[in-house]
Amino acid sequence: MSGRVVRTVGPFANTGHIPPQAEKPTTYTIVWTIDNTANIVNSTQVTAKLPPYVKWLDQISPLTEDISVNKDSGLITWNARTIGTYTVNSGQRKEVYFQVSMEPSVNQIGSAPNLVGDAALAGTDSFTGATVSSSQSYLTTRFSTDPTYKDGQETVVK
Repeated sequence: MSGRVVRTVGPFANTGHIPPQAEKPTTYTIVWTIDNTANIVNSTQVTAKLPPYVKWLDQISPLTEDISVNKDSGLITWNARTIGTYTVNSGQRKEVYFQVSMEPSVNQIGSAPNLVGDAALAGTDSFTGATVSSSQSYLTTRFSTDPTYKDGQETVVK
């Protein structure tokens, strides 16, 4: 499993100030990707939490993906279901895009706040029956995988 943050590429138009400004909203697109190099993995699910200052915007792509958020707890759940074999660099990988909005506080000036917490993947190996797991560390306002990113654009300013 891998994750990244983008602003100018992907299916959604993002808005807001770059670098992010305290008390003003900025939107980001989160991309989660699942690749597999072995047996088929069934019942695959990814979970992560949004920090309280990040809002889920109900923008998902592709629309066929089963991803939702519990608005009270901020828990995101992606039911990725079945992951085929040898998906690396193929059209068989699973990928989902979703959009969030962050309105940083003045206490976050000078920092690169988290947009989504650590993500945990769990599924079942179809051949062995073993539990398969993977993780992705938290993602911040540092959108360095975006082609327009420049150092310093992740840090909240006044």
